Amino acid sequence: MKNKILTYLILAVIIATLSACEKSLEVYDAGNGLIFYDEVASYETAVDTITISYSFIYAGSAVTQDTIWVDVETIGNLSDVDRTISIEQIETTGTNAVAGTHYIAFDDVSLAPYYVVEAGQTMASIPVVLLRDASLKTEDVTLLMQIQKNDDFTLTRPDRNTLKIIYSDQIAQPTNWAFYATYIFGDYGPVKHQWLIDTTGNKWDYDYLYDELGFTETGYNSNYDPAYLTYLEEYLTRKLAEYNTERTNQGLDVLMEEDGTIVSFD
Repeated sequence: MKNKILTYLILAVIIATLSACEKSLEVYDAGNGLIFYDEVASYETAVDTITISYSFIYAGSAVTQDTIWVDVETIGNLSDVDRTISIEQIETTGTNAVAGTHYIAFDDVSLAPYYVVEAGQTMASIPVVLLRDASLKTEDVTLLMQIQKNDDFTLTRPDRNTLKIIYSDQIAQPTNWAFYATYIFGDYGPVKHQWLIDTTGNKWDYDYLYDELGFTETGYNSNYDPAYLTYLEEYLTRKLAEYNTERTNQGLDVLMEEDGTIVSFD
């Protein structure tokens, strides 16, 4: 009798395990899909809309357009043929970017060769071409992108199919100057930002914070180096003290934001 009970228990565990496996594979059974890639999250994870900030201010006066490369990742089976990526703009709050004025439309024929996941691949990088319109001198615009269903990708993940780019032609706070960056370097301010650019020769934009310092919007990536960041914070604190001493000797106030907040790394 005990052997029979043990056998039933083992069968129950096996059936439960198989059921759990079937549930975990439901996403594959639902069809082939496409999501925006996030380095921190796995494809199963729901994330907030990925947000990228950009400013033409760093590009030089001769630059009239620039390209941001965005990664997408497939869900489901590999394909032995190339698959087309379909992207559309959707309206959002704030000033929405205008195709032809602020960016090259996603369905422009010049971009078609790039909006493809190649055969046998699970990822692709697609270009978003931003245009330097005069309006960006005085306002930020937002381009909210959404992956669309098509003949090749029939599955959508509403929690992973949008990406937002906020850009201007002004100094702007990078979206990844968030929790970890604030903890190391203090609150963001445009005067501080310009001083950092002038002092280090780096842009201190989204790419620099992400690629060199390891800051993401919600945490940090593999480039994050606590020892180096501690050194950098100490170095900048020392340089700022020297700079303020020079200003004081000239009869000037220490470095402040426009609202009177003293620039510091506290």
